[in-house]
Amino acid sequence: MAKAITHIEKTVPNEQEEQEQAVQEILSSAAKNKDAILLFMEMLGDLHQSGLLEAADAFLKNRHKIGVIGINQLNKSGAQRIIKNGMGAVQFLAGVDPDKLNTLLSAVSSGIDQAVETPKDDRPTGMWGMVKQMRDPGVQSSLGVMMNFLRGMSDGFQKQVH
Repeated sequence: MAKAITHIEKTVPNEQEEQEQAVQEILSSAAKNKDAILLFMEMLGDLHQSGLLEAADAFLKNRHKIGVIGINQLNKSGAQRIIKNGMGAVQFLAGVDPDKLNTLLSAVSSGIDQAVETPKDDRPTGMWGMVKQMRDPGVQSSLGVMMNFLRGMSDGFQKQVH
């Protein structure tokens, strides 16, 4: 008949054995993730070379002072309004079709370029000169776009009132 087990010896590793085991686990994990570690080390070197690593280190070491400065800036008059307006601008831009906005901004840029060109003579355009320019198809097209914009803006105002 078998003898009953009455005593179990538990081996408790000492501190040096625990460290050796931990080092082996780290090395094993590093070997499995070699490519990721090498990429991370390259990125870390690039951050150090560009000075961003030192900036991040300085930021972390001075985070309390920077936080106090940030809170003080937020408590200045108008800061909350700026943040609210910024959020409103972001929401507006999120609702605009990027292609349409790009087309409009390109046209505005062209208009600005032409507006700052020096006129051939220093005389301002008179009333009859403006009437003559109204016959230009480009001017008519731009005025049509502006009228449609104003009509749409009016519709937006009407929706806000009602």
